[in-house]
Amino acid sequence: MPQELLRTNMKFVLNESALLERLHCEPDSDTFARALELADSVKDLIHPGFAVKKLALDGVDEKGVRVGDIFFESRIVAKKLKGESSVFAYVATCGRELSDRIEGTEDLPDRHLLGEIAYQAYLSVMEVMTLDVERTFGIERKIYLRPGSIRDWKVTEIRKIFTLLGRLCDDLDVRVLDNGMIVPLKSTSGIFYASDEEFSSCALCPRAHCELRTMPFDEELHSEMHRH
Repeated sequence: MPQELLRTNMKFVLNESALLERLHCEPDSDTFARALELADSVKDLIHPGFAVKKLALDGVDEKGVRVGDIFFESRIVAKKLKGESSVFAYVATCGRELSDRIEGTEDLPDRHLLGEIAYQAYLSVMEVMTLDVERTFGIERKIYLRPGSIRDWKVTEIRKIFTLLGRLCDDLDVRVLDNGMIVPLKSTSGIFYASDEEFSSCALCPRAHCELRTMPFDEELHSEMHRH
């Protein structure tokens, strides 16, 4: 069984209905017409992709977890991974060319619309990643844990995930800054593991506005997980 998955330069087909819903406008509006015009103009720049790597979990203690030479410091992550033998590191992105186009766009309305198109590309790559992980590793249900979305897991620890992914990040043309921000825009990175439990790290993240949220904030669970 392979231990890695890498998909680059994936084909992207815009879901116009989903984009319309995100924009909160009418199908015959100028805003939607402009969004479709922009989507057509950047279609050759949209190259989403993802990388996944299966890793042995080498140790769990009350302060965090160890994967090879890398130690992730988070009591919550340690609680979630107790009893697990392996984890998967991943990164998913809308692609650098589209991100560069957004960064170079000075018109703010157009920049916003391009950002929404990039978000649709990101969602599409996450859907494909889910299917590929199921086919390759036999994992139908899983829990994602992301640095920065869990209060005691610093976003800068994304750099450690990139270290574990190694050359796969180079193949995807993604990099992480010292502050944990991923370049290109509309990219995420974290770990996941097989589980039938209904859980997402979003449940532990109190951030009010986040387009990547998959589960409501659970204040009771948040308090329980932070008891030492």
